[in-house]
Amino acid sequence: MKRLLSVISAAAVILAMTGCSSAEIQNNAESSAADITASRGTEIAAPAAGGTAGGSSAGTTAAVSHDEGKSEASVGTAAEPVAPDEASSATTGEAETAPDRAETATEATVTETTADTSAVTTVPSFGIDVEEECAAEDSGIFGDYALADKADGLIGGWDGPIEPIDPVDPIFPIIEQPDPQAGLLTGGEWNDNDHWHDWVSLYQSHDDWSSYDEEWGFSLNFRYEVKVTSVGKPVEGAKVTCDNAFAPAVTDNTGTAYLFFDSSAMENQPMNLTVTYGSATESREQLEQKDSTIEIELDSVTESAQKKLDLMIMCDTTGSMSDELSYLQEELISILNSVERNNSNVPTRVSVNFYRDDGDEYVIRDFPFTTDFKQAENQMSEQWADGGGDFPEAVHKALENALKDHDWDEDSVKLMFLVLDAPPHSEDPQIVSYVRQLTALASEMGVRIIPIASSGIDKSTEFLLRNLAFTTGGTYTFLTDDSGVSVGGHIEPTIGDYTVEKLNDMIVRIVSEYLA
Repeated sequence: MKRLLSVISAAAVILAMTGCSSAEIQNNAESSAADITASRGTEIAAPAAGGTAGGSSAGTTAAVSHDEGKSEASVGTAAEPVAPDEASSATTGEAETAPDRAETATEATVTETTADTSAVTTVPSFGIDVEEECAAEDSGIFGDYALADKADGLIGGWDGPIEPIDPVDPIFPIIEQPDPQAGLLTGGEWNDNDHWHDWVSLYQSHDDWSSYDEEWGFSLNFRYEVKVTSVGKPVEGAKVTCDNAFAPAVTDNTGTAYLFFDSSAMENQPMNLTVTYGSATESREQLEQKDSTIEIELDSVTESAQKKLDLMIMCDTTGSMSDELSYLQEELISILNSVERNNSNVPTRVSVNFYRDDGDEYVIRDFPFTTDFKQAENQMSEQWADGGGDFPEAVHKALENALKDHDWDEDSVKLMFLVLDAPPHSEDPQIVSYVRQLTALASEMGVRIIPIASSGIDKSTEFLLRNLAFTTGGTYTFLTDDSGVSVGGHIEPTIGDYTVEKLNDMIVRIVSEYLA
């Protein structure tokens, strides 16, 4: 879908440059109608919204500045999606629902007449009213990437793969992508637990952040950072609980766990904290209801001499992932190879899993944890993108399967990489509530959720994914345009300075940091 939209989006740019001026359309038509008619049967690409692939610095590492002032500016100019129903209102007519819609697209005719001449240019409309789209361009609607890529109804709501169409005209070329191979994709990382006060300040500096909070219902605005040691050394795997916390938590390899609270519901409530590790227990009572760091020293404890790793990949394989899935498959296979090679002294199990949405060929395609990395790599390489049909996908069922249907080792370091480009179904309050419950379960189990946000996500989805990450002790990662891969493009996250890295290097680094 995104490849098709890259073609028709070029026309939108041309129309935007001319302001959809009927006079200029006429002039262009008069000067080129004969050539176009001779070479293309008078067809040119129809205007539509879309994004273009970003930078060309694949394979390099560069610092990207996103300080408070620049972040605000970038948010103001970034292409943020609109809700599917809003996007759908920009379309007219009933488009084809088959993959070959490029061959069956209807045609709209634009005719401009002056006193002594008439020029007719035929435009493949893909079910879109040209004059209505021109008006939309003038109003700025094309600034939202979701209108082109995620909205149900723009070109019939088709979210599956389509056959490439021939270039309509040299000025509207198909954007060629490099052959899939490891080392192409680029990404960045942002850990909100390392920048907690920046996260909280977003509610004061960005009005839309509160609306995302209302949509997903997390409302977590203060936390305890709990550091657990024994004989001066960090204790990994200690269970930390507290009255009224969003969820219990498990300490990581630095002995740190995070507990989160909704201060609006906490007035005059008890705040008693307990840390347990084996038979050792320590408590703190009547804690203040504000951000604070709590240090707990346990009696001498004996930790497991052998560290273990359970590594899960849960990947969206709906049709909207088709622009990047083949690249991600190569990267993830490379990551599995590197993890196995770099951590040969750490017993490691891996589980690769895939999900789509209700009504698709499958909702969940899961595989149990295994020590056979080659088998997991084969399972990864055999997948393809299809289905979906709308923006949200069955993320809640993916989380449910990951947490409840797999035998996570109680004593292992537990990492789950969630690869996706769309949110759960927020229109269903029960699903939204269930996502929060599953996030709390992941925190209690010590499963660190590490999203890999792909092309097409919107700001609301970014908000949700960052909540999934920091509440479970994970970290937020995202693909960037620096690789030049993905016609759809990637939104800039609302964060501070970050470093662009090769995706596979970044993920391998993150795994190693949790094992250090």
